[in-house]
Amino acid sequence: MNRSVLALLGALTLLTGPAAARAQVAPVPEAATGPAAYAPFERMIGRSWRGTGTDGAGVEDIQRWTWALGGHAVRVVHSVNGGAYAGETLIFRDKDSGDYIFHYFTTGGFHTTGTMTPVGAGGFEIEETVHGADGIERLRSTTAFGPDGVYQVRSSTERHGRWVEVGGFDYREDPSAMPEMPAAPQDAAEAPASAGPLDLTRRIVRGVDEAGGDVAGYVRIRNGSPVTDQLLRVSCVCAERVELHRIQRDGPTPGMAADPSWTVPGSGVLEVRPGSDLHFMLIGFDPARAVDGRVRLRLEFAESGAVEADFALVEDSRAAWDRFEP
Repeated sequence: MNRSVLALLGALTLLTGPAAARAQVAPVPEAATGPAAYAPFERMIGRSWRGTGTDGAGVEDIQRWTWALGGHAVRVVHSVNGGAYAGETLIFRDKDSGDYIFHYFTTGGFHTTGTMTPVGAGGFEIEETVHGADGIERLRSTTAFGPDGVYQVRSSTERHGRWVEVGGFDYREDPSAMPEMPAAPQDAAEAPASAGPLDLTRRIVRGVDEAGGDVAGYVRIRNGSPVTDQLLRVSCVCAERVELHRIQRDGPTPGMAADPSWTVPGSGVLEVRPGSDLHFMLIGFDPARAVDGRVRLRLEFAESGAVEADFALVEDSRAAWDRFEP
């Protein structure tokens, strides 16, 4: 996940403080419900904001802040670069603790949760947990209004026990700006592929433009036989080699291991899906080998023999997986 996306997460999920000294906490309303409970957000609600990334990557974000639940919550809807990506945040005042909690949902297949602490007029610190995004688990951001009215967001992420700054966004009020939602995706279509009683579906590979890198592939293998099978090897002319990778989570930091084989349970399913511990790793991938947006992989099984099947190249593995029918 690149720096722009990390900074954007902090901006859109709303906001927390970097590892430096914490700002002085601002007073919060005594009321726990209704519009009066959300006085720290008064400067934002009912307005639209156009933001540009501070890293010069040309990322533009548009946010629209409105009331939700008849004034008992706050909604923030945003879109990036004209609807290439979008998300929605709901902010709620917890009655028991008085904390502002939020849940951020995205078109990218992940979501985040966290708490927001007012630190001044329009300023917040936030502690945030990311769910379902590889390579990032926690975020912090700070927000503040500058003297010129620019709404500034600066973000950090935790790496190996340290907080690392990842940039931010500067937002200016723009009444004409409106978030644009991505078009509803069509159901993914793929030709049938099977090896004996094994049915291979949801066949996707993360697409890239440059040759020589490593990309991940995914598949669902359903076994129509009560006999257990083993996936022994995967190969492709589009890569130097393909390894069966498993994420190891038993150490201080996650690592990667190559498995000799994977089990396809009898009358069961082997699911190699985005966000799980398993994936094919196509090492030394060459996108020039693709034909009509697909690459052909050969999968060899101990009991069912070999099968060649086309895997679709996709930009977002999680979103592509979820577009298939259940």
